[in-house]
Amino acid sequence: MVYLYTAFIAGYFLLPMAAGHRRFYYILILPAVALLWRELRDFYRDNLLSALLLVYCLYMMTSLLWSADFTTLGALQSLGRSLSALSFCYITGYLWIAHAAQMDQLTRRVTWLAGAAGLVSIIAWYVANPFPVSRLEPLGVMHHQNKAASAYGIFLVLTMHYLVADASTRMRLLYGVIALVLLALVAFTQSRTAMAGVTVGLLVLLGYRALGIAVVGIVCLWALMWANPGFWEHRVGDYSFRPGIWEAVFQSVKEHWLVGQGYLVDPRVDAYGQMFDHAHNSYLATLRDGGLIGLLLLSAILAVALSWAWNLYKQGGERIYLALLLYGMTSVTMDYDRLLLGPREIWLFFWLPIALIMATYPTRNLSEPARYPGFNR
Repeated sequence: MVYLYTAFIAGYFLLPMAAGHRRFYYILILPAVALLWRELRDFYRDNLLSALLLVYCLYMMTSLLWSADFTTLGALQSLGRSLSALSFCYITGYLWIAHAAQMDQLTRRVTWLAGAAGLVSIIAWYVANPFPVSRLEPLGVMHHQNKAASAYGIFLVLTMHYLVADASTRMRLLYGVIALVLLALVAFTQSRTAMAGVTVGLLVLLGYRALGIAVVGIVCLWALMWANPGFWEHRVGDYSFRPGIWEAVFQSVKEHWLVGQGYLVDPRVDAYGQMFDHAHNSYLATLRDGGLIGLLLLSAILAVALSWAWNLYKQGGERIYLALLLYGMTSVTMDYDRLLLGPREIWLFFWLPIALIMATYPTRNLSEPARYPGFNR
């Protein structure tokens, strides 16, 4: 199961089509998770965060019943995606603790893969497109720059953790090179969403030392956009649309403030005389779909996860969990919409940190070999 799971994560960078990546999860991972249901039940017994996650998913899927745009096919698809996201969280946390040594080795290898894929992406893109002003589209199943940059960015945070934690000079050099490649990729995608997440994550992980990295990335990002005046005007103008989009979503919620409009409501937003594809904020999207109840459930998940991540830091000095969690929370504040999706990039930068905290905190008092070794230095 560990190797299947790792192959799935690697597929974000290696597989050429998102459809093939989703099939990999549905055909190989999901059935294996179903076979492990007893182990997962016992592992998450009396786990508050696991219970909150389940209640949140159940409530958001219940909202299908009062969705104005209800269709049977749409409801079945949403149920399947929700089940997939839930299973990903459960199996991620279980493997993180039950197979800690293997997961440590394989996670390090995936950071190497992310660095290699990032380097190939930069070269392949700029061979065929203007350098450096064109907006990089990385290779892999991630089809949009913001989503791809957010997925690569969380591996930048992980890489910086390994860079600080590793005692070997040779390994520090390796992780330093990978970090530079991933930082360059995030800058070349010109994704302010990912850059904001990286800044928050690295500030938590490294403290004031992260300011230099963040400044370099932000300066490069804005310099790239400024190098093309027409593109600069479009990008800055596009970003300024967000307040109006958020206001329009909030206004639409007023008549359904308690239970929301249902999970199948059309996510498009009419603002500034234009039609935008989604809410550009997952918290507002949750409020739109599930109302105040849904938002409170999501807030409860994040509040417990933040509390547990903070305690892991205070008790054992493990900043990485808090850094990864705040990275994901920042990213979905700046962009994105629904959280309960099938295999997508959001699994990596939002659900994965929650899953790690969900599994690690209850086992914090176990012996060292039972803990994730990469995060105990």
